[in-house]
Amino acid sequence: MLYSPIFAVGICLSGNCHNLTIQRFTYRYQMHRISKLSFSFRTALLLIVSVAAGLLAACTPENNQSTFGTAGPVASDQADLFIFIFWIAAVVFILVEGAIIYAAIRYRRRSNSDKLPYQTHGNDKLEITWTIIPVLILLVIAIPTLTDIWEQQNGAPTDRGEVLNVEAIGHQWWFEFRYPDHEVITANELHIPVNRPVGFKLESQDVIHSFWVPKIAGKVDMVPLNDNYLWMMADEVGEYYGACAEFCGIAHAHMRFRVIAHTEEDFNAWIAGMHTASDPPTVGSAEASGKSLFAGNCSSCHTTNSTAPGSYAQEISSQQARWNAWVSDIEKSAIVSAPNLTHFGTRTTLGSGIKDLNHQSLVEWITDPSTIKIGTRMQDHAAIYDTADGKAKLTDAEISDIATYLLSLKPGSGPTDQTMNMHGDKDALITHHLKTLK
Repeated sequence: MLYSPIFAVGICLSGNCHNLTIQRFTYRYQMHRISKLSFSFRTALLLIVSVAAGLLAACTPENNQSTFGTAGPVASDQADLFIFIFWIAAVVFILVEGAIIYAAIRYRRRSNSDKLPYQTHGNDKLEITWTIIPVLILLVIAIPTLTDIWEQQNGAPTDRGEVLNVEAIGHQWWFEFRYPDHEVITANELHIPVNRPVGFKLESQDVIHSFWVPKIAGKVDMVPLNDNYLWMMADEVGEYYGACAEFCGIAHAHMRFRVIAHTEEDFNAWIAGMHTASDPPTVGSAEASGKSLFAGNCSSCHTTNSTAPGSYAQEISSQQARWNAWVSDIEKSAIVSAPNLTHFGTRTTLGSGIKDLNHQSLVEWITDPSTIKIGTRMQDHAAIYDTADGKAKLTDAEISDIATYLLSLKPGSGPTDQTMNMHGDKDALITHHLKTLK
């Protein structure tokens, strides 16, 4: 039966109205509503618990960005510290909640008595005790915490092998990696040897970013005009996920990178390959066409030849020139800092680690970067995207040729390229860019 005030009014209209009748039906209606509310609350609680259980189940060591299942001593120390603090917190939680439940039951109000339980206010011994205990707990937590911080901030340990120095620079929204000891520059894919400490100098060219590789080390902020330092070491050969962990703008969620940990032999081979020029494209091929198109439309911001002696310093100078050109006119500048594309064809990801690199994805990226990553400065400032719909003003065939050329950029069979890189000279860089606009 539907218990509602409307039903009660109907009874009244039929001539059977009675105050007791109205009260009875109103009461039943209210109890019916309360019963439904109680059911809804139980349903919502069950749903929340189920979702929470699912979220907790997602936190597995096998997850690419889980801080468990570590693969390096720094991340391992951080995980051990977390687990240590977790169990202390669990014990404190059980004791405190247990005391609350005990007190609520033991000293609940009795139906036959209004007597107040014994009051502890003013008990100096008890108050001193529950002040000292938290202090001791915090001291127990502070000692290993400060020890870990000291060890991680004290620089890469030299007793674990020769330290590999890397400069990591955060840009909106990609990562640049420089190897000053080897004069190598790359982007978004960091190569390191296993079982060897790597010391990082962390910088930012624009806003605050944060460098984080959950399974190996991190996180430490990358702050403009203030260098920070971090070290890491990978225990196992493999590929690890990294990301910016500080909100830095519209594409923050898509500012990622990969760490590829090699054996020492493979790492040395990669370094040697980065100093070996790509084989020149065959005349009349798609690669040759793409190279010409790239030079005319993309080379103001991107470098593809950092294999020649001296090109390392030239590229650093070029990046600074691009940055200066951009900040001088942020709204209208047609030149920006951009990833170095030397041996781009050896990479596995595109768009700062958000998509697998292949011909199709690269064509999509060149045609309209916003379909993969919203907010790229390339689309906002490069001359070829100065169109009504923001898509590249190139034919499908031309875009395909550029993609084919970029994917062909791999260490060749010839000697190190001795060609001087135009991008090392700021005046030459700007002059070339102006010619491109014409």
